[in-house]
Amino acid sequence: MMTREMVLELLATLGSDVDVYERMDGTIRVTVQDFEGFDEEWSEVEADYDEDAVDAVYERLEAEASEVEGDYYRYFQFDGFTVVWGYASMDI
Repeated sequence: MMTREMVLELLATLGSDVDVYERMDGTIRVTVQDFEGFDEEWSEVEADYDEDAVDAVYERLEAEASEVEGDYYRYFQFDGFTVVWGYASMDI
């Protein structure tokens, strides 16, 4: 099973494609930066990011977690902490 440090190192490989925020309660919140903004017609503009790398990290977390829950945001349970996975486009 992955430790907290291992998870943070794995997330760091994604660089600016994700924002990682560590909460005081130990939760690690991950936001994939897939939303760039709106165009002149107020249509959503998708951001370019390395989807293959992001998918690989997601799949690794899913495989290593003791439990995975959630339909909208995904909650990966590890020993002593939780990783909450979401996308910037979900917060529009």
